Amino acid sequence: MTNLFIFNTDFRVRDNPALFYAAENGESVVAMFIHNPKKWESHNESDLKIAFQIDNLKIISKRLDELNISLKVIHAEGIGDEIKKIVEYVKNNNINEVFINKEYGINEINRDQNLEKEIVNLNKKLNSFDSSVFLPESIKTQSDTFFKVFTPFSRAFRSKLFTKKIEILGLPKKQKKKTQESDEVENISLNAERKKTLELYEVGEEYALDKLDKFIDQKILMYKEKRDFPAIDGTSSLSPYLSSGILSSKQCLFEVFEKLSEEEEGVKTWVNEIIWREFYKYILFHNPRVSKNLSFSEKYDDFPWSDNQDHFIAWSKGKTGVPIIDAAMRQLNSTGWMHNRLRMIVAMYLSKNLLIDWRKGEKYFMQNLIDGDFASNNGGWQWSASTGVDAAPYFRIFNPITQSEKFDKKGDFIKKWVPEISSAKNIHDPSTGERNDLGYSNHLVDLKESRKKAIEAFSNLSK
Repeated sequence: MTNLFIFNTDFRVRDNPALFYAAENGESVVAMFIHNPKKWESHNESDLKIAFQIDNLKIISKRLDELNISLKVIHAEGIGDEIKKIVEYVKNNNINEVFINKEYGINEINRDQNLEKEIVNLNKKLNSFDSSVFLPESIKTQSDTFFKVFTPFSRAFRSKLFTKKIEILGLPKKQKKKTQESDEVENISLNAERKKTLELYEVGEEYALDKLDKFIDQKILMYKEKRDFPAIDGTSSLSPYLSSGILSSKQCLFEVFEKLSEEEEGVKTWVNEIIWREFYKYILFHNPRVSKNLSFSEKYDDFPWSDNQDHFIAWSKGKTGVPIIDAAMRQLNSTGWMHNRLRMIVAMYLSKNLLIDWRKGEKYFMQNLIDGDFASNNGGWQWSASTGVDAAPYFRIFNPITQSEKFDKKGDFIKKWVPEISSAKNIHDPSTGERNDLGYSNHLVDLKESRKKAIEAFSNLSK
């Protein structure tokens, strides 16, 4: 009997529940990857991220081969077509059971429900496994509702985390024989610049696990002190591997607690970031609104956002006249990644100072990030725009110049990405004369006046 495992956002062999149990419960296993550009485009997935996943899949294919598990690549045109192609394969290849890891976007939930109906109609079984550390339904308030504030959610999460030692799954069982030869994994088309960017990122589950170990051994104890400074290598840089499921949150938590105690401030702070990732997935599950291009808070559905396209283009190209904003956006455009502190600064600048709809920024990030994760990206943008769950209050608006002076004091990060102003006396906010001499943009908006305007707009909506 052959079982079918289907890859979602889980490009790993270890701690992969659906793959593990597909191998455990059958005589042979086929692992299926669905090549679906139409779906990727509709979800604004970055070509960089998809190419990164495919490069990882090539390594996975070799690992699966060692386990006598075949890799099957099929092509689909959108989510609905995925169901059709999977059902056809199950019918035509005498598949016994189907195994998947759950995803929490509304389209994916509907897809899996419809797929289950089709599989049951064939007198087969669909086995689905949770992709969170804990089932989203298992963490509730005392009044039996879902959490909408991070801090109490975090307390409940930690309580479960330390009640019972977290467990992770190892390698799937080696199968007796392969049922078919594995398919070749085809690349997606990237231009020369994107190919060069992709080379910045090592691929492979083994590399990711080694990177995690080195972070825990060498950097995590100083994480709290160093994480906010973009010119310093003070973060784990694991987000590309987490967002594509090359690493799981469970693996991260398991590895850190094997070596260190949460009493360490660096450990506690980093674990908090893992819990934030879980929180945003939890919100995605419990509140499908955020999957539908809507604000978590309904009152912001009709907010009078600016449609100034010139401002948006300047922001996206790193030409706002605010050095830290421009440096951050140029880092994103060049590398496909941005430091987390900077993500908050640029998001708040776009949604508050420029009063441009946060959804435009959210989409731009997803289309350009190698670590674009819908739940985390959506949650982060809505936090900055004050439209989301447990968001920053609307009157909290970062001053990007102050943020720059605090977190890039010597201007090292700015000098790297905005080299034209390296000689400016005030690297954080050059004078008008220096801007003219150095060929650097003037401010798009006055920071004080735009802050005042934003507070007024949000205040009027809150009345």
